[in-house]
Amino acid sequence: MVTCNALMLNEKNQNAVAPINRPFARKRRTEIRRLQSNKRLNKKVCERHLDIAHCTQKKAPWRNWGYLILVLAAGIGMFLQFTGRLSTVNGFLESYNNQFHSIVHNQDNYCNPSRRLGDMVLHARRQVLNQDHALNQLELALDNTTKEAIALVGTSGVGKSHTARILRETFPWPENVKTLSWTDRSSLGRVKSMLSGLTFCGQKMILIDNMTPKDALFVPIINEMISEGEKRANHTEHQQQKRLTVVFIFNVNGMQSREEVEMDMEILRNMPHTQLVTFATLEPTHLVDCIRREASIAMVHLEAEHVEEIIKSIDASASGCKSIWAKVLLYGKPIIADSQETDQVHPTDWLFLMFNFSRFLKF
Repeated sequence: MVTCNALMLNEKNQNAVAPINRPFARKRRTEIRRLQSNKRLNKKVCERHLDIAHCTQKKAPWRNWGYLILVLAAGIGMFLQFTGRLSTVNGFLESYNNQFHSIVHNQDNYCNPSRRLGDMVLHARRQVLNQDHALNQLELALDNTTKEAIALVGTSGVGKSHTARILRETFPWPENVKTLSWTDRSSLGRVKSMLSGLTFCGQKMILIDNMTPKDALFVPIINEMISEGEKRANHTEHQQQKRLTVVFIFNVNGMQSREEVEMDMEILRNMPHTQLVTFATLEPTHLVDCIRREASIAMVHLEAEHVEEIIKSIDASASGCKSIWAKVLLYGKPIIADSQETDQVHPTDWLFLMFNFSRFLKF
């Protein structure tokens, strides 16, 4: 029989709580206090900015963006400041070049680009015969403010190359004249090199000789290269590319039929952004003027029958005055200062012959 006391003891044992492990509880409380202490310490460190990397782990990306924006703003500011000073630097260089060239050439304001180019035609009028209309066209083209390309067009011996030579020799800034004898497409590279080597002083001129109507397709390409240079000059400080004159010299084969010559001329007339200067084909009556001029230069005398012989031997429409110089030397007699002719050869006659022979080789 179970006693009452036993039942009461059993019920008390069931309701009793298991005793707590005191060492474990003490260790847990110590860990909690340590964590709380570290948290308070970290908070104080962050408030005093002693450990930025630790305190800004969540804010670091935003600060990095802020630094990047500051760097970009500083770079843009420096670029704008440099751009503002660029015009000042280029202005100083241009002024220095002007003073330098004025001293070298002994001429005040030598690099002033406002000088009139049409004045060069005055020299051509004295030497190029029977081409008044073409020279009038050339004068207007040189004075044109649009500065389009100029094309000297005509058959052989009408004065195109001679006119180009006069332009080269009388250009106000002779050091700025560049010449090119056209060959084929490879010449485009040389033109590009010329365009990139322009100087600040005065105006510039490029003469491109030895072109034929078949080369007309390259003119728009060259004009586009010039146009790109002018656009850069408008938006930058390369103002030297805005004062450029390009002259093409086209030779039309005069030995073709009249229809073929007209077809070639039509091709040249259709070249875009190019002012055409057409040299007239010479007539036999024009050859007399050429003969007189060449005889005067060579200091020789021609008999009337020799003049007629020269005119008959030349096709004026095909070769113009080009072959007259050699024939004048062939038929002409030297003009001697002393009216008395002697059989003895004077030393100056040898100089005269050497001079004429050198002229013949150059021709």
